[in-house]
Amino acid sequence: MRRLLPPCAGALAALAAITLVGSGIAGPGAGSASPSNSVIELFTSQGCSSCPPADALLGRLVDRSGLVALSYSVDYWDYLGWRDTLASAANSERQREYARSRGDGRVYTPQMVVDGVTHVNGSDEEAIKAALVAAEVRLARAKVPVSMRGDGDTLVIDVGAAPEQSDKRAATIWLAIAKEVEKVAVVRGENRGRDLSYHHAVRELTPIGMWHGEAMTLLLPLKDLKIMGGDCLFALLQVEDAGPILGAAEFKP
Repeated sequence: MRRLLPPCAGALAALAAITLVGSGIAGPGAGSASPSNSVIELFTSQGCSSCPPADALLGRLVDRSGLVALSYSVDYWDYLGWRDTLASAANSERQREYARSRGDGRVYTPQMVVDGVTHVNGSDEEAIKAALVAAEVRLARAKVPVSMRGDGDTLVIDVGAAPEQSDKRAATIWLAIAKEVEKVAVVRGENRGRDLSYHHAVRELTPIGMWHGEAMTLLLPLKDLKIMGGDCLFALLQVEDAGPILGAAEFKP
């Protein structure tokens, strides 16, 4: 497991190509939104010899019911001899934001962040299961149903209302554009000679709206989203930039 002390970080750039077409009171689909999914986010690197087992584990978890699984390749190990082909500074910054939000400063690979509130070694399946249970208990009174569906050329994102007992009444709605499977042949660095697979590798992550505790619907043009380099979309309802994730959904056009 590789660790890194958090350096100063830059701001996450928003994607100008994504346009919010509409928002307001929730539409007909919102009432049928299922209970909110749990979210696991793996921070990994092609230059990290400890990461392939975690990448493989995520690949086994991506289709699990009730779970949204995402992979973020970080760029801070590129100096070890291999430039990660999926990495971005934005992914590294998201991981550092989590460390700052938790207050522990822990930045390493492979790191699995669970529901935005805790982290474990990304290759430790039992630790991930325990973290999911702990996060579910911690957020039980705050979870919000989120759903995604296609309506012709429009992506419809329905976000439910905050539970009456919840003290969380404000959150950002994030849209993640990801690739279902990325295969990479690594020819240098710690993983040289290996063919690695990355599941739900995030290409872009951008805020698309604000939620203030009331049910709402967002509309986005699917034709614009389809040219952004991914083949699956995810919505995350998250407090601030790196706080608890209250709800999430997945859509594959």
